[in-house]
Order: sequence, then structure tokens, then C-alpha cells
Amino acid sequence: MPYRLLALAFVLLLAGCTERPTPEPAPVEPSPIALDTKADSVAMRVVAASGGFEAWHALPALRFSFGVERDGVDRIAARHLWDKQGNRYRVEWPGGEDSTYTALFTAWPDSGRAYLNGTSLEGSAGEVAMASARSRTINDTYWLLAPFKLFDDGVTRTYVPDSSDATTDAIQLSFDSVGLTPGDRYWLFVDKETGRLVRWTFILEGDTTPRSSTWTGYRPLDSPQGQVMLSARKEVVGAPVAVLTDELQAPASLDSTWFTDPTPRL
Repeated sequence: MPYRLLALAFVLLLAGCTERPTPEPAPVEPSPIALDTKADSVAMRVVAASGGFEAWHALPALRFSFGVERDGVDRIAARHLWDKQGNRYRVEWPGGEDSTYTALFTAWPDSGRAYLNGTSLEGSAGEVAMASARSRTINDTYWLLAPFKLFDDGVTRTYVPDSSDATTDAIQLSFDSVGLTPGDRYWLFVDKETGRLVRWTFILEGDTTPRSSTWTGYRPLDSPQGQVMLSARKEVVGAPVAVLTDELQAPASLDSTWFTDPTPRL
């Protein structure tokens, strides 16, 4: 099995890779959201603790790496650069020894091209690489940006009193024909004092095994409308493994060559 498939399989196995849609460009002034249930109120506390929708929507760009740490050893699976306001996207991932795939989206997810070591991939090789790139952007951004995805269309939020306790509120997420795996289910545990997401448990579509990770290592990113707070580390419960969504940056501006030059550079 090629190295790139091994790396992806490793992340799928340990991280419980799921596929939720990458956020589309949003207006700077989002429409008010009605908080009709207790689950809605808890979810909005998570959004507020992450900086709020205004700060998130105003963030010009986002850069991060996705990987896995096992027994203290890091393995980067992909590096991302997202022009949020222009909906351009760049993702790079290992293609084997001394090789790197690059996908450049001029309009995510419809328009893009894949490259290997800077050389354009044509035919089926290009199609396979682009499918991998889309899956990576969907999966990796959800591990980073779930707090801002709670009110997406098709997401149902349910308060779970039996899983809540004196320090945390629990809400369940289910998905109505959203994304590639709508049968996934998530339980989010929210700190009552801070509003931060501190842990999630999920069961993936077609599986019966729950997996849990604690959300730690929150980092601030400056936005024109305030700071956005994102978790850089998700520690797998019961294993010496962590999913890394780190090397976080929020560039104020981006040179257009980031989305035209296929030479690996992230």
C-alpha cells in the first residue's frame, strides 16, 4: 500500500475520520439564530466560547496542519490553507518518499486541480487525487471547526440530560442527509462554566464502536471582529494517541500564488 494510503488509513483508524461539509463563504453579518431549545442554547454557548459567529465569519484566512501523534511521535497527514473570503483552498499531503500531492481549488469544491511534486495529474490519477483532496478538506476542517458547524443546515441538536452532570452539558448531533456520512452521531460535552467543548464521543456510520477525544490546547486567532478560539489537540481517550489540528495561523492577506503555484510549499 502506498505511503499516502497508509497515512490516511492510519488517521481513519485512530481519529475516526468523518466527513462533514467544509463551510461555504458566509456574510460578515450573519442572520440571527433562534434558540428554540436547551440544546440550541448550549450549542450557542460553544459558538460564543469559540469567539462568536461575527469573529469567525470575518476571519480572512486560515492555515493549519492535520496529523496524528502516537506515543509522542507526530505524523502530519495534510497541511491546509483556506482563503475564507475568496473560497480558495490549498491542501498538501504526503505522496510517498520525497513526494507531495498538492490540490488547488479556485472555488471549493467544484473547481480545482491536483498535482504530484508540482506536475499536473491527468485522467484517473487526477480524479483520485482530487477525491482525496476533497475528503481531506471535509474531514480535517470538521475536526478543527466543529464548534462553528453546530447550526449548519441539516444538523439536529438534542440535549442529553442523562449524559450531563454538574460540570458539563451534553448535546447529541445527528445529520439529515448532510455530507457523505449522514449516519454519523456525535455527543458533545460542554463545560458549564466556560462554554468550551471539552470532549466529544462519536459513532460513525456503519459502525457500533464509540470513540472519544478530549478537546485541548485552545489557541487564539485574531479576526477583524475579535479573537477566534480553536482547539489544536484532541487526545484520544484510552490510548496514547492525539489528533492534531495545529500550526494554526490566520493570515491577514494571501498572495494569489498560493492558489496558482503547485510547487509544495506549506
